[in-house]
Amino acid sequence: MFKKILAAGAVLVLFACSTNDSGNTNNSSPSGAISSSSAEIVPVTIASNGEQPSQMFNTFYYTFSLKASEPEDLSQFWNCSVEKQESKPDASCQKDITNAILQHKLTTQHSPLHYDRVTTRIYVDGEASMWKGITLNQWNLTGDGDEAAFGLNVSENEIDNIGQAGVTTLNKVVSFEYKYAGGAHEFRLGSTDADFWYYEVKNATPIDRSAPESITYTTVTIPIKDLKGMGSFATNETPFNIQKVAKFLWAVKHSDNSNNNTGSLVVYDFRANVEQ
Repeated sequence: MFKKILAAGAVLVLFACSTNDSGNTNNSSPSGAISSSSAEIVPVTIASNGEQPSQMFNTFYYTFSLKASEPEDLSQFWNCSVEKQESKPDASCQKDITNAILQHKLTTQHSPLHYDRVTTRIYVDGEASMWKGITLNQWNLTGDGDEAAFGLNVSENEIDNIGQAGVTTLNKVVSFEYKYAGGAHEFRLGSTDADFWYYEVKNATPIDRSAPESITYTTVTIPIKDLKGMGSFATNETPFNIQKVAKFLWAVKHSDNSNNNTGSLVVYDFRANVEQ
């Protein structure tokens, strides 16, 4: 179970005309509706800012990594005790983290969650905005089973799914979308970490986080019909059911394509398009 790391920041609702990862232009806005011949499709904000809690679930993004499908042991990267962490460890305790899966600032907590969450300032038309994107910073996947991800849980208890949490806003969801920059990744909607539906975002755009004003963001729209099952959802050919979703994950995993085994990813303005 992944313990969430909290942070505070500012929220500014903003949405601009952008291009999705198939090259199509999307001119919808959070406050406007998308017209269709059969129904009105309305965009609904789930989590607009990587530093603020989700507007829909009131939960925060979190970050984790797995080494060969098991929690990565970061005790090797510390020269101080890795007993239960009661407060922020002294920076002098940290050793070279070159071989850690993520290059985030480490904590000494020995669990699947070892990194302080990172965010990236979003620039619009060359100007710094109050947006911050949740960031998977400088991953380094070296072997089969290595994964890194940031996620958003539906409930504070990290267990309840949308049905159990009584969230009805997404009952008629037709697609999800968000703005991103950086590496290829999987967008996952999970019941558990092993059983989930996913969509592969294959377009990669190298980014320089030291110059956030230079980063260009793409809007990817993911129709429900394009989601595939993994784990028992694949074995049983389980059709997508929003009521079973307990977490949203943006994950990278070790690949035969070496270009995908290193990189960074920034995501913000996570929304759903819902039929009214």
